[in-house]
Amino acid sequence: MRCEASNSQKLNQFYKQYKDKARAKPDDLMYIAANEEDQTCAALRLLPYEGFLFLRSVLTAPQHRDLGIASSLIEYVIKKHEGPIYTLPTMQALSLYRRLGFQPVSTPEIPVQLLASYRRFRQANNGPTVMVINLPLR
Repeated sequence: MRCEASNSQKLNQFYKQYKDKARAKPDDLMYIAANEEDQTCAALRLLPYEGFLFLRSVLTAPQHRDLGIASSLIEYVIKKHEGPIYTLPTMQALSLYRRLGFQPVSTPEIPVQLLASYRRFRQANNGPTVMVINLPLR
């Protein structure tokens, strides 16, 4: 399995193939995990904000789930980007993000740029709060 940068056309094709609502935009940072046959097995995108990245739209193809591919892809991205990376995990993904080292963020510490997404997410899910990794020490 190899992890690499990708483009919006490839990601959107992958998301559409698996009927996921996510859509990558050209300004996003996009990554895939591909197998030896060059088949995309998992994808994610990072939205760049001033001072941090927002991890979104992690998707693993159903036939490749439970093999650690998403974990490997997220670890690859964490190593590639030094600054803080925030995410809004679903309940199903919470243990994955904890295992990778993400920490919950209290509501007052959520970056203002993420508050609207956080509020929409909380209305649709009773899931956890925002999580972060690579947060600089104060």
